[in-house]
Amino acid sequence: MKRYLMLLFVLCFTASVNANITHFGADQVIGQNKLGEPVFRSTTTPTIVTFWASWCVYCKQLLPLLEGLQRKLTNERIRVIVVNTKEEGKLGQTRRTYKKLLRQFEQRGMQVEFVFDKKGVLYKKFKKPGLPFTMVIEKNGQISYTQAGFSERLAQPMLDAIQQALDKNTPDKI
Repeated sequence: MKRYLMLLFVLCFTASVNANITHFGADQVIGQNKLGEPVFRSTTTPTIVTFWASWCVYCKQLLPLLEGLQRKLTNERIRVIVVNTKEEGKLGQTRRTYKKLLRQFEQRGMQVEFVFDKKGVLYKKFKKPGLPFTMVIEKNGQISYTQAGFSERLAQPMLDAIQQALDKNTPDKI
């Protein structure tokens, strides 16, 4: 019975999301950096944006994959932004959680860009698809891929979508 419930849960939270948003403007704020400044997508490389929360088991599985991708391809070829959202508690408490997590990631030398969006302004535009929620944004702003959830089964389609965005920008392989 547990196995079936887990399978149902994974299927519910790993379906592709058909968002009404197909283009991502260069002036669209993704979240705020640790200084409270707005963060935007790259206009020179593909941008991978993933919404996550510290309590999300699947998010914790996806972050190392994104980190490895950022390390391999560097900022000159791709920009990986992970947006901390949906944390529990009041705004002050969630900011402290974000800053604590950010310090931990910085101490590990993580190269992905961590931003914060407690109110989930952008996330809500995608009709709250579940966490983690990943999208691939091409350098022209076209959203070419969205995915809610994460599993080993979903890793390859996501990497294929990233590779297609890279192919439009550069011949580098992942």
